[in-house]
Amino acid sequence: MPAAPILFCSHVVEIGGAEMVLLDLLGALDRERWQPHLVVPREGPMTDAVLALDVPTFPLAIGGKSALTKACSVPFAAGRLRKQARHMRARVVVATSMIAGYAGVMAQHRDLACVWHLHIVTKSRLAGFFVRRARAVIVPSRAGAAAVGCKNAHVIGNGVADRYFAARGDGLRQRLQVPDGTPLLGIVGRLDPHKGHLVLLEALARLTNAPQPHLVVAGGALFADGIARIDGFAGILARHIEALGLGRRVHVLGPLADTAPLLAELDAVVVPSTAMESAPRTIAEAQAAGCPVVASAIGGIPEMVADGTSGSLVPPGDVAELANALAAITRNPALRERLRAGGRAAAAAYRNQAFAQRCSDVFAQAMPPA
Repeated sequence: MPAAPILFCSHVVEIGGAEMVLLDLLGALDRERWQPHLVVPREGPMTDAVLALDVPTFPLAIGGKSALTKACSVPFAAGRLRKQARHMRARVVVATSMIAGYAGVMAQHRDLACVWHLHIVTKSRLAGFFVRRARAVIVPSRAGAAAVGCKNAHVIGNGVADRYFAARGDGLRQRLQVPDGTPLLGIVGRLDPHKGHLVLLEALARLTNAPQPHLVVAGGALFADGIARIDGFAGILARHIEALGLGRRVHVLGPLADTAPLLAELDAVVVPSTAMESAPRTIAEAQAAGCPVVASAIGGIPEMVADGTSGSLVPPGDVAELANALAAITRNPALRERLRAGGRAAAAAYRNQAFAQRCSDVFAQAMPPA
């Protein structure tokens, strides 16, 4: 039986966490079972990345900077999606972003199903209305499903590429001139107030144990054009670092093409999110790489981190509790080793091939009969 055409759709061309999940899925998808194609608004980092995976792309104007532009683009995009699917003889469209999800649901008919791979947690009534009308929904955590009121979602944790399970350092400490024995912490992800960077800096400033820990900040201002709170946050972050006197201990690296070598060199990765998270992929990647995790107990994070076993959990936004957790993990090698081992055990569930297989099964179940 020939591989079935399947159409993936995103309104995002930059590569953030959800887009990395999509790339991992496309890379592990069984090509004897599926023939994937991707619809995106224009050329950009995503088109370059999927072409390297031998996935054809098609342009489709969807989204925009204003809410009005986004709303107006959806019905048009739905019609184009339906037409493209008919041309390809695809019976499943997989939406991997919010705006694409709206269009995918509107494009559904008896010969075309929409599977919504929902990464972003939202409690809006509009999102809930559309999500509940998708033929199938995949979410990476139970908290993500509950947030949108989707009772029948398939909960499938995000996959992790094999390179994280075999991660090795690349001399970052030496390049940053961080002495051996000095704790090195990291925060990985886009520069966004909701990710808790400022809380982490406040906690770091309270750590007075010698040698004082250093912090690596990896990530860029992704989606700044479409999310107002992100625009200018890099400058706010830089000023906060200086105001706290942390200039010599905080190393801002910018976005990294591959975070596996970084995670292999950290004593702990910190995920101090202050807003709802469904399932931060940084946690899964860190656990796979054997990097201890300190994270906020919010959203789906407690589903990924068992406090004291596969990581440490703290109340979101609590500077004092975060400082205590960081002090404990930087001063106690036995604690780090216990969390490292527990994280690796938890990461066994994140193998990318198993993730792709579970998603494939959902696609097949949702497919309308020929």
